[in-house]
Amino acid sequence: MNKDSQLNSVITYPVKEISVFRITALWAFSESAFGGILHALSLPFRGALINAAAVLFITLIALFSNKSKEILKSTLIVILVKAAVSPHSPLTAYLAVSIQGLLGYLLFNNKKYFKISALTLGILTLLYSGFQKIIVLTVLFGNTLWKSVNIFIKGITKEFLQIGIPSELNYSLIIVIIYVGIHLIVGILTGLYSGKLPQKIQKYSESLPKLNFNELTDSIPQKKKKKRLWIFRPTGMAIIIISIVVLLLTFIIPEYSDAKFEILVMILRALVLTFIWYVFLSSFFRKTFQRFLNKNQSQHAQEVNEMLNLFPQFRKIVSYCWKESQSQKGFRRLPHFLSRSFYYLLLST
Repeated sequence: MNKDSQLNSVITYPVKEISVFRITALWAFSESAFGGILHALSLPFRGALINAAAVLFITLIALFSNKSKEILKSTLIVILVKAAVSPHSPLTAYLAVSIQGLLGYLLFNNKKYFKISALTLGILTLLYSGFQKIIVLTVLFGNTLWKSVNIFIKGITKEFLQIGIPSELNYSLIIVIIYVGIHLIVGILTGLYSGKLPQKIQKYSESLPKLNFNELTDSIPQKKKKKRLWIFRPTGMAIIIISIVVLLLTFIIPEYSDAKFEILVMILRALVLTFIWYVFLSSFFRKTFQRFLNKNQSQHAQEVNEMLNLFPQFRKIVSYCWKESQSQKGFRRLPHFLSRSFYYLLLST
């Protein structure tokens, strides 16, 4: 190997400037490939982590770009890359990316309030992520779902666990509040961290050890996520189990007998809405979205291809950071892995 190629195989660290192109490529990698990597590594909270990463990358684009319109351009390119790598992603995933980019554009229109904008972006992005699932479940199953959860908790604790719990409490509401609250906390922490990125980049650009790409390998197992209907996903299976248990409870506990019909209607409603979506609405929205992609792909084809060519390098860096994080025990491993991955990916050239 000649001297120039050896130099090119070493990661170096720019202190002041990071190209918007690279940040956009990392955002696209996070949206289209990083979720699969987290799945392959069996890491929890994948959705929250990917949304938190989006906040960091949008904040960085705002930091290193002259105009906030660059965020909109980056958002479009991320959507194009995501469509190329994960063509079967649900339309709600593209909607989430679009909303994130639009929020970033609006909030960072004035960089005078950089830290406040970063915090607000973190809160709004993670809250949207939290409420999105709640709204989808409510539209699909109706309020009967939350009534069923209450019956499930009260019935199981009373009849089988012999535990006396307050019957007047709305346990499904408590679950929703906890679920959204976790997203809110993650959003606040991510937003606060995003506001400190200039100082963090300065720190890590001076302290991260250099790596040789020739010594890095991609040892992350390839796990392809199959497209599944909601009834075959963890949330769907949990709902089906709860529905079956609640139906049984309506025969055992007289006070819940009136809920039989409601639960059957809830399941029927979900099946009918799923049928309408996949047979009629989904194909229409898919075709509309495909026309949008075709209209913009040729204009950004070179950028998309260049970003896709970086993905193998990104996977090697993530693989290295996962191996390196083995030195950390317990709960310390995850933040160590995520932090090292983020800065190695960001500062490598």
